[in-house]
Amino acid sequence: MKSNIIIFSISQVVILIFIWLIYGQWSLLGYINVSFFVSGLLLLIGGIVFIIRTGSFDFFMKSMQKVLARKGQREALESMRVPSEAMSVRSAWFFMAGLPSFVLMLLALVLYYL
Repeated sequence: MKSNIIIFSISQVVILIFIWLIYGQWSLLGYINVSFFVSGLLLLIGGIVFIIRTGSFDFFMKSMQKVLARKGQREALESMRVPSEAMSVRSAWFFMAGLPSFVLMLLALVLYYL
């Protein structure tokens, strides 16, 4: 629980820094725009890591390696690890950082249009 609060706080500080750097002032519209990009990027990276870690990408990678490999390299390709085994990053961190920021962005968007 404590690490989730720290991750959320860091993402909000990054959003506030980018608002000041891009717009030069604090505004609700600036928060909506910047938090959309920051949280969207975190959720996108989390989704990509999740797809690679679940093994959905392994078959594609093995197939492409077989198709694009030269004849002498096929033995070396068989001994290579699949991407799901090589990936050590967990996707939960990216989702825990991006999802609360995305929800706050949606709440700010509703507030902006009221």
